[in-house]
Amino acid sequence: MERFTAQLRTQASMGELRRLLAAVVASPALHARFVNTLSRMEYIGVRKMLKARHADNLDEEGLLHMIEEASHAMRLKRAAIQLNGGQQEGVRTYSEQDTLSGPAGERYMQGVDRGCEALLADCGLEGPARSDANYLLSTTAIEIRAEAFYPMYEECLKAAGAPFSVKSILKDELRHLAEMGESMSAIFPSTWSELIGRAVEIETECFEQWLRAMQTAVQTSHANAGA
Repeated sequence: MERFTAQLRTQASMGELRRLLAAVVASPALHARFVNTLSRMEYIGVRKMLKARHADNLDEEGLLHMIEEASHAMRLKRAAIQLNGGQQEGVRTYSEQDTLSGPAGERYMQGVDRGCEALLADCGLEGPARSDANYLLSTTAIEIRAEAFYPMYEECLKAAGAPFSVKSILKDELRHLAEMGESMSAIFPSTWSELIGRAVEIETECFEQWLRAMQTAVQTSHANAGA
């Protein structure tokens, strides 16, 4: 999995992300909405797991993954409130006005999911088995991005003296990624690496669309502040 993460770290879009994060973290109001967007995306991940996983295939590891992603959503929500001066108003919900490109963040998640579903159209699996395979493949692609994203974000938080850390979230995501890799290799012993590589290409396109939406939102916010 590390080679896929290394591939993402060298993408030009990650340099753009670093510059965007520096601008966002410098503004408590923007930062609060951005963290609330991350919380919204963790929530969407939980929602997708609940829909995709079937009881016949769900084990303790699967349940723990759901619980931990829900915990990430709650911890990020609380961090957003803290950044917002302890006030819920402004980050209370996951609405567009309470997030930074929240709808675009959701489109990112949905785009990866649909793209991976298309990749598995001829995989030979049907019903619950195919749904679980799509969950594994799409989650793997998103967890690979998380492994590239969270260390960069943690650096920005430390540099700015932010009042919270994402180290524990990264630790969970790294374990999830290892688990996803093991499951993928068990289901697709001869093609798992190729499938993940193609899923990463889909994820990259979706990520870049979300990044552009965030850049536009930050530019608009700065323009409005200077008006």
